Amino acid sequence: MRISTGQWYRQGVNAMLNNQSTLSKTQLQLATGQRMLAPSDDPGAATRVLELDQLLSAVSQYQRNGDAAESRLRREENVLESSGDILQRVRELAVRAVNGSLSAGDRQAIATEAREHLAGLLSMANATDTNGETIFGGYRTDVPAFVDDGAGNFTYQGDQGQRLMQIGSARHVATNDPGSSVYMGIDDGNGGITDAFSILNDFITDLDNNTPSGTTLTALDNAMDQIQTVRTKIGGRMNAIENQRGINDSFGLVMEQNRSILEDLDYGEAVSRLQQQQLILQASQQSFMKVEGLSLFNYL
Repeated sequence: MRISTGQWYRQGVNAMLNNQSTLSKTQLQLATGQRMLAPSDDPGAATRVLELDQLLSAVSQYQRNGDAAESRLRREENVLESSGDILQRVRELAVRAVNGSLSAGDRQAIATEAREHLAGLLSMANATDTNGETIFGGYRTDVPAFVDDGAGNFTYQGDQGQRLMQIGSARHVATNDPGSSVYMGIDDGNGGITDAFSILNDFITDLDNNTPSGTTLTALDNAMDQIQTVRTKIGGRMNAIENQRGINDSFGLVMEQNRSILEDLDYGEAVSRLQQQQLILQASQQSFMKVEGLSLFNYL
């Protein structure tokens, strides 16, 4: 079999081009720090990296959800704290009102302050979050949770819904409490059920009639206990968010490490490979130059 000069030339050129391509790839790997420059370099690893990226994206979303849920719960907890402070102040007024030495005028003055507290409590119950959504309306976030008809009747306009937010692959947390479970369904101290607003309204009516009732204290205590129970639940949810945040961080770190193993370049191996490829390229170039210089005329 005869090999022509053209064939020798093409083989030499192709060898140099292949060596240059291999060397360039290694140089690019070192420049980027990436083992895989294209999915075709390692299809199996590329597929796994894509799966890991999707998992990491989900974890990031869970963390953002946790932050949003915590923000909403903190807002609710602050409102409930203010509501409890209002009820505590009204209780102090109720204790003072049953003092037998007070005159009707004194009780009218207490009633005036109590009216302000009733308005404040109703405002708290209709508070909104940072998005302008009613906190205690359940799923009905576009209307005030409670309305007063002006005749001492208070109506809940929301529903019993609790909005859930996903903070983990199998973990959801409630980000609100319906107002009916916060300000309504309270033992009035006489065997009946009432709401926090009616307790204050009845207290004001009794003061206007100069006939304060001792059962007001019991009703106020029950209202504060109910609000404190809800606050305790909120604290439990915020603890759950914090715990899940730690779980998500740990899981995300493992996924990052797995992705790094698949993607990141072993610099020591790459540098050694680069040096070897440089030697091979130099050898192929020198060999080509010698072959290219050969001719029968050199021997004539």
